[in-house]
Amino acid sequence: MNRPRPDDVRPTASGLIERIKENATSVRQGLALAGIGGVFLGGLIWIFIRDLSGAALIVVYIGFGLLLIDAALSWRAIRKFVFGRGGRYGINSVSTLLAFVGIAIAINYLLFWAGGRPNPPGFLRVDTTATKQFIVEGQVQNTLDKLREPIEIVAFFPTDTPQERAAWRETEDLLLELKRRSSTHPLTYRQVDPELDPTEAANFGVTSYPSLVVEGQESKRREVVQSDPEAGPNDVDLFSTQDIVTGLLVVNQISQKQVMFISGHSERDITNTSASEAFGLAADALRRENYLVTNGTTQELGTLISSGDATIIPAVVIIADARQDLLAIDDDILNAYARGGGSLMFLVEPDRTPETIEAFLARYGLAVGVGEVVDTASFIPPNPSFLQVKRSNQQFPTHEINADFDVLYIPGSTFIAANVDPASIPVANDGTPYISQRPIASTTLSSWAETSEDGSIEFNQGTDQPGPLPLAVSVEAIAQLQGQPSTTPNGFIETNLVVVGDSDFASNQAFASAKNGDLFVNSVNWLAEDFDLITIRPKESSFRELVLTAPERNFVRWSGWLLMPSLIGMAGVWVWWRRR
Repeated sequence: MNRPRPDDVRPTASGLIERIKENATSVRQGLALAGIGGVFLGGLIWIFIRDLSGAALIVVYIGFGLLLIDAALSWRAIRKFVFGRGGRYGINSVSTLLAFVGIAIAINYLLFWAGGRPNPPGFLRVDTTATKQFIVEGQVQNTLDKLREPIEIVAFFPTDTPQERAAWRETEDLLLELKRRSSTHPLTYRQVDPELDPTEAANFGVTSYPSLVVEGQESKRREVVQSDPEAGPNDVDLFSTQDIVTGLLVVNQISQKQVMFISGHSERDITNTSASEAFGLAADALRRENYLVTNGTTQELGTLISSGDATIIPAVVIIADARQDLLAIDDDILNAYARGGGSLMFLVEPDRTPETIEAFLARYGLAVGVGEVVDTASFIPPNPSFLQVKRSNQQFPTHEINADFDVLYIPGSTFIAANVDPASIPVANDGTPYISQRPIASTTLSSWAETSEDGSIEFNQGTDQPGPLPLAVSVEAIAQLQGQPSTTPNGFIETNLVVVGDSDFASNQAFASAKNGDLFVNSVNWLAEDFDLITIRPKESSFRELVLTAPERNFVRWSGWLLMPSLIGMAGVWVWWRRR
């Protein structure tokens, strides 16, 4: 006798409708799995393969459609679940979760709104980066406080590619920070895609992109700020704070203080940023401080003085390592500039300072030392003339210029001494001394000025000047030693000087070392009487990225974004299935 087959004993449906009803559960489960799979697969494609983002969205939409069909077929089961005991518990849990998420969103929105108001309190916005790069610098805040009218910045920014979108996000962060900090007059911005709206770009006279147009809302003055022409295709820092601030200065007609480097006596070159001895980086640092940096001869300085227009006379004149004597007319012009209340910085080198510059400094009680300073207690090995000036060695006397200095590196310096007894300095009728000298940096007790010509480094009593020796000195004067004070209704006309026994510290090669750049820029701030800018340097973007190779990046990408969520999801499905 033959054993019956399974198909012979299985109940069979009498028609098509009965068969569909019989397999309805399987169809619904298939639709649910297909819908969930479509949404999950489409989401993965959208995240990892952005070039297929359009197709990924279509897959996601199909997945949601299948889930809706499944919900329509299973409406009885869904109704039973929703209105059953388990459904009530589920609704309560979802309501609690939605309430929590809603409260969190509301709190975050309120904090974002409050932090975006002009001049938000410090506790609302805290910059935790090492260089404080997301908070505007003091000099930028000063410019924003001096705005004379509302400003709108129109950003002509295409955002078709990921690189362009990243660059716009970086620029928008900067514009948003400027908007937050502009409290005197509102500063607003908007983005225009020049490819979608070329007419507006033409109306503003913009021909290259990306570009920013800074416009005064009352005067309708405009300034077009172009992006960095040297930026590469993957660079996102297309606009600096200085670029935008310069546009604000132009539109608001806020005058910039001028710093003039004197040329014509073999001084350092301020146009070269690559040569080790040049001063290109120093000049750029002053431009970042919103100074108008110029380069001219003393005769050109004389022309500015003779014009009688105080707005075009330099606030500071710098003579950086002059190697040729001043002409008589040069000396007369510098004297006229100083007596008129000008400020000068002299950077000299050991044993090559022109006699005419020494004579000029002597009128203010200063003498350039003989020999090169050696400090056996604080130097960069193996050269004891490569000086290391440290606060821990008590080498920074109290001064506004060096307030936050910890160390300087000075690669060869002479010393700056006083050529007059302080007790013999003349005083004005009100008791103000003609000259007040203050050291900025000095050597230790274990130092001297080496004068031997054979290259030996040994202190010789009677010929070498023992330390400690001043390396940089500031002078505040109301008159020269042999002169008479000049007065105005506001008081004495003052002349300020800073003299440093070295110029290499501010060269391209050493400018970025320790506090060398701050010594140079702080000295200019002090001479220009921008005391609030001293020690406030523009923030440099610190590199905080994790550098990975392609295999390492792929491992982090797939394991962090896909592997762990997938494992957790599969574990949840397994637990749910077991409970079923």
